[in-house]
Amino acid sequence: MSADTIGIGMIGLGTVGGGVAKLLREQADLYAKRTGKRIELRRVLVRDVAKAKASGLVDPAIVTDDPEQIISADDIDVVVEVAGGVEPMSSLLTFALEHGKHVVTANKSMLAEKGPELFATARQNGVAIGFEASCGGGIPCVTALTCGLMANRIDSLFGILNGTCNYILTEMTSAGKSYAQALCEAQEAGFAEADPRLDVSGADAAQKLAVLASLAFGVKIAGSDVPTIGVDTLDLKDIGFGEELGYDVKLLAIAERWPGEKWVNVAVQPCFIKKDELLAQVGGSYNALSVHGHAVGHTLYYGRGAGALPTASAVVSDLLGIVSGWLPAAFANLHLTPDLTAAAPLLDRADTESAYYLRMETLDEPGVMAKVTTILGNKGISLSAVLQHESKAGEVVSLVVKTHMTRLGDVEAAAREIAKLAPIRGEPVIIRVIEMPA
Repeated sequence: MSADTIGIGMIGLGTVGGGVAKLLREQADLYAKRTGKRIELRRVLVRDVAKAKASGLVDPAIVTDDPEQIISADDIDVVVEVAGGVEPMSSLLTFALEHGKHVVTANKSMLAEKGPELFATARQNGVAIGFEASCGGGIPCVTALTCGLMANRIDSLFGILNGTCNYILTEMTSAGKSYAQALCEAQEAGFAEADPRLDVSGADAAQKLAVLASLAFGVKIAGSDVPTIGVDTLDLKDIGFGEELGYDVKLLAIAERWPGEKWVNVAVQPCFIKKDELLAQVGGSYNALSVHGHAVGHTLYYGRGAGALPTASAVVSDLLGIVSGWLPAAFANLHLTPDLTAAAPLLDRADTESAYYLRMETLDEPGVMAKVTTILGNKGISLSAVLQHESKAGEVVSLVVKTHMTRLGDVEAAAREIAKLAPIRGEPVIIRVIEMPA
């Protein structure tokens, strides 16, 4: 890394890889001025060499399908990985780290599963891993947590971390479109993959949350530790009732340090949030992360969470951090990454305390409300709002209640009892109502 020119080997030449190549080519003089060194893309590893050479994104002479030309080559100082997937990327990057090469990656799936092992390998070999692009695209979430907010005990994260889901929910709430219609339009617009399950199930956001929450709380959290409920479970009826109560709905990635306890609570799920909250106003394919620190209070990071240049911006920023020397120094000296921390003491999902929205479909007949409120009262659940539209006797009508702060396990137990009442049709719907920290 002492040479005047730094050699880069890149794995992948898709949307993000093309963006990285474009920035390195078009902003070469700016980056040299900022770091004092020239940055040269010397090799690009791809599966389909002919396709990559014909793409026009890079010099065809530097395209290869031989990993050894990157992971062990003497003229490669930093390996940039923008291909995705857990394997073979985890193995390839392990070899690169063992050969003394710094790594920059946008791979949240790999970090959520293999992060501790990769970080430990980097530390053992005196090199660093930059991973800003793995969470939130071009938004500097990782830098904020590891540098800008170092003086704070982080108490909570509330994130909109999947642009596909946020686009779908924006269309459902603002235009009254069905989930199926909004998903179809998201696919046509290029915001959603042909197979959208990783996004709409909440799994993508869970992987990103695992990476961010590990840094924020100084614990080890895997993507599989995060309970998820996707946007594909939402009904337009609930979105409408939520709006009447003054709420918008967002797929939130949530990490909370439980007040007065050692526990950490993590989840990804659709939640109601007051319309005047800043997070509620994040629309379309944009992402945002709300971070609450004990000293600074509320901070918000907002921007494009995906796309060629926004994600490439984060990749190249990490690359410049490595070339300039600050990122390896921070990696070596700050005890933040999950290879140095213990597994998180995770709160039992049933013990999550919050306000909750509960919708029941019931025959409109005398005594139903009394039976429902008796069951809720027996579980120690008090109500802050009740909503029911006018109907005719004998019709099936929606009965909506919003609780005060209460335990999820008690709400779910009450819902099971309510479902057994003769007038009730189907299972009650439960949605968490978020009250943002002050």
